[in-house]
Amino acid sequence: MGKGKIKLLLSTFLFILNLYSQNFSWQHTGGPMGGVVGDMAFDKYGNLLVGVYGWINITWSDFKSYSGIYKTTNGGNNWFELINQQFNPFEVHALYVTKKGDIFVGTRYQGRIYRSTDNGQTWVNNNSGYTGSLCMAFGESKDGILVSGDGRGGLFRSTNNGDSWQYITNINVLAFATDSNNTIWCGALNGLFKSTDGGLTWTGIDMFTGLSVSTILVDKHGNIFVGTGYYNMGMGVYLSKNGGETWESIGLYYNIILSLAMDSRGKLFAGTATNGLYSSTNLGVTWVQHLEGIKDIEVFRLKIDSNDYIFIGSENEGVFRSTNGGDSFEQVGLPISHIQNIDISPDKNYIFAATPSGVQRFDRTKRIWENIGFRNVEAVSVSPSGILYAATYNKGVYKSTNNGLTWNILNLQPSIRYNFKAINDSVLIDINGYSVLRSTNFGVSWDTINIVPDVVSSISRTGNKTVIYGFSNYQAYIFYSDNYFKSFNRIPSPMSSTSTRKNGLIIKENGEIFLLNTTGNLSPGVYRCSITNSQWVQKFSGICKSILVDSNNVIYVGSEIGIIRSFNNGDTWDNIFNFDSIRTFAQDLKLVDNILLIATNAYGLYELQLPTNVEEGLNTISNFYLHQNYPNPFNVKTKIRWYSPIDARQTIKVYDLLGREIIALVDEFRKAGAYEIELDAENLSSGIYIYRLTAGKYSSIKKMVLIK
Repeated sequence: MGKGKIKLLLSTFLFILNLYSQNFSWQHTGGPMGGVVGDMAFDKYGNLLVGVYGWINITWSDFKSYSGIYKTTNGGNNWFELINQQFNPFEVHALYVTKKGDIFVGTRYQGRIYRSTDNGQTWVNNNSGYTGSLCMAFGESKDGILVSGDGRGGLFRSTNNGDSWQYITNINVLAFATDSNNTIWCGALNGLFKSTDGGLTWTGIDMFTGLSVSTILVDKHGNIFVGTGYYNMGMGVYLSKNGGETWESIGLYYNIILSLAMDSRGKLFAGTATNGLYSSTNLGVTWVQHLEGIKDIEVFRLKIDSNDYIFIGSENEGVFRSTNGGDSFEQVGLPISHIQNIDISPDKNYIFAATPSGVQRFDRTKRIWENIGFRNVEAVSVSPSGILYAATYNKGVYKSTNNGLTWNILNLQPSIRYNFKAINDSVLIDINGYSVLRSTNFGVSWDTINIVPDVVSSISRTGNKTVIYGFSNYQAYIFYSDNYFKSFNRIPSPMSSTSTRKNGLIIKENGEIFLLNTTGNLSPGVYRCSITNSQWVQKFSGICKSILVDSNNVIYVGSEIGIIRSFNNGDTWDNIFNFDSIRTFAQDLKLVDNILLIATNAYGLYELQLPTNVEEGLNTISNFYLHQNYPNPFNVKTKIRWYSPIDARQTIKVYDLLGREIIALVDEFRKAGAYEIELDAENLSSGIYIYRLTAGKYSSIKKMVLIK
């Protein structure tokens, strides 16, 4: 290919992409709040940095792809992500700001240690000599020697600001702190250790042998506080007033103390795993418990700013703030929560989201998110008259008749719950770990629906038509009822072994059923059948997680290539919204006032304004779709994904800016479907490259940037 031709193709593609994107407007709602906080730190200007990482949700083995560093410059009122152009978004387990203001990030697997010397604008990977697979903590001596640890038996040391690291000893590091005598203290899974020679040698403190020490605090008077416990039960807080020569227990016995901090007045705060936050104004002689706004919240990280605002970083619940010394807390971040599902009030004023940190309500007029109760909420559902239901994972089901201002618990036995649906005002379906229950009297009493599956995940209703999906012993089941499950029929599943998301099933008014298959013995994608003809037909190939059918029978699907839409019952699709599908996916979709609500698994809630003319923004993918490589820019390795709807000879080739072919990554006949391949650019020079997809008579190109 000649130089002029490849430039023309690139310019044409960019023009088409820009023209297409102008037809749709979208915005993030600024919530709901959540995220798995790995660590927090203040930058050299006093702004709070919060790092997050991925997490497996116990309720459905649901991986939340949290990653990145978020920053607030106004005490938590607003947040923005520090954009990392050089590397994959960091999964942050440790954040540390040195005395001269450099930011260090500890990750899992990735590059383990990264450093920024310009307050997060650019980063370098500094893991030379660091052999751990994880970096859990950083520390620093008064003369600038850095220490780090992987929590799994590796303690490392650097004398050149992290340019290189040296393995020192086998300690399961959890935390570091340096006292006024330049002694570095190390809390570990198996005790408390100290170094008086800049981290070269370490000595264990006998009385902490076998006891986990997860946090260390040194105050301005030289007092050393340590919090005990991590995976196992702790023994509260200990204090040394003489540089570690002797120690005394100062209370909170049998608590796991995960974090310690002190405000400007010398008030000591201790964060626990299960009992909230405690404070003491007399060095632990007495303690006061703080639970307002953080009941049942794990206080994993604890920071206090120059205004004495207290910030809590919690695994799975995000960031909480107190501006009154801990008397009360409010959830202020991060605006990236995992969302199980969403529903809308009948007056369209409120959007309700089921999240790990509770039911969160979005006021569409005020544009404000508010947490209105509970934790580990698996589903929210609003009845036609506006009764709001919240099903928690293992704490029961609640209902509210005033949009979540007050709640009453339903008459249900304690159980693990997966889903819940208000079919109408009086008929409710409860999907729990042992059975499927139905109430026909607003939840006053319940009877069992005798269906086979051990686990039911999805339920959908249109009019009086209801379908339920479940599986048992690797066998999928679908049940249909037109009388609210007074009776029902079984519909053959499209595959013997399958899995779908809780929002991956829909039934239309005409009795057609759409099912999203994510795993199993048949390729992932969108499948369609009818209650009168149970022959399943695949209508889209690719991983999909959520589906919606509107009143005009337009179908919307959250797929691995973004939000796709079909006007002809799934025969062809157009792509209407792309997001970073490597980091997140659409967990649920709802439509209100021509706005498509996109609830994600790790980036909160988006609003996508749809064109009023259905022809606007049409970007058909009945042909093909080429993803942007990820990461981009990249260092040595990157991945390229594409979709082809046809069986054809397919090629992925890389060119330089002169149009010369550099490498053919793919050149073979392939079946229709979604694919991914990795490019190893070890032998290529830094610069801009072009990659091109061809599939039959179709082609598309994108550019990528290699930075070494």
